[in-house]
Amino acid sequence: MKIVILGAGAVGGHIAARLAKAGLAVSVIARGPHLAAIQANGLRLTTEADDFTVRLPASDRAEDFGPQDLIISTVKAHSLTSVVPALKSLSGPQTTIVYAVNGVPWWYFHKHPNPDWAERPIDRLDPGGLLWREVGVERALGCVIQSPNTIVAPGVIHCKWAQSSFTLGDPAGGLTPRLAAIIDALKPGLDGVTATPDIRTAVWKKIALNVAGSCLGVLTLSAEGQVIADPNLLPLYETLLSEASAVAAGLGVSAAPDIPTRLKAMAGSTHRASMLQDLEAGRPMEIEAQLGAVQELARLAGVPVPTLDTLLPLIRARARA
Repeated sequence: MKIVILGAGAVGGHIAARLAKAGLAVSVIARGPHLAAIQANGLRLTTEADDFTVRLPASDRAEDFGPQDLIISTVKAHSLTSVVPALKSLSGPQTTIVYAVNGVPWWYFHKHPNPDWAERPIDRLDPGGLLWREVGVERALGCVIQSPNTIVAPGVIHCKWAQSSFTLGDPAGGLTPRLAAIIDALKPGLDGVTATPDIRTAVWKKIALNVAGSCLGVLTLSAEGQVIADPNLLPLYETLLSEASAVAAGLGVSAAPDIPTRLKAMAGSTHRASMLQDLEAGRPMEIEAQLGAVQELARLAGVPVPTLDTLLPLIRARARA
């Protein structure tokens, strides 16, 4: 199986390094000094348990690789429409595209079980239906990743965890043959990869955490552990978790987190929300995918989200500052 990682930054680079180490035919599309370092020295991944370097084809031009069997896109949600030409160049008649994004995925209502919402585009995530129409929503598989990675130097990625998880699912639901084939192909390199028959539940479980962590992390410039240790912020964190879970429930998904267990796991954590990392690095934040789309779906489902409604304008103002 020919595999390409589109947007091989921190998370994408982690995946590429694992697959290449296992001997899979994987290429990467990256850019800038990170790409130059990969081309010159290889791609290095370090974790608590591993430290290895792999050599693999790398370019900033999709046309250098041609059609692939599998594209794993780790491009940020707000940049996806800009890589439509690359996705089309890399796609053949049977190509599957795994979209690993934070927040609400653009394909969310494809094959949705509720006929009132099925095949409903989300314009803020896919303006004009460009991805849906030009790339093909039927190619999409969803992906939820739990893996804290950082590019510590060009061509060098560090993952804080020895074991990461990669949950894949088909928007159509169930364990489809296509999904099973992709899992079988990736398993030799990604031992944390699993299939779920209900990708929307997996998506919402992470969305709830992102809504709470991103809102408060960005507004206070604080790591997760700092947020929950503050007695003035902890109630806000719990309220945001509850609001996001209520939106999921309004859409027919049970995704309420076990709050005490979550808080115990976060105690003392130095992890900074991905949106906060983007803010501090001067990169655009995934505001619409992680927060704006949640607010939009809350309106669709008739679920009040007063805390998110209050904080979202503040985050948008911070992004403009």
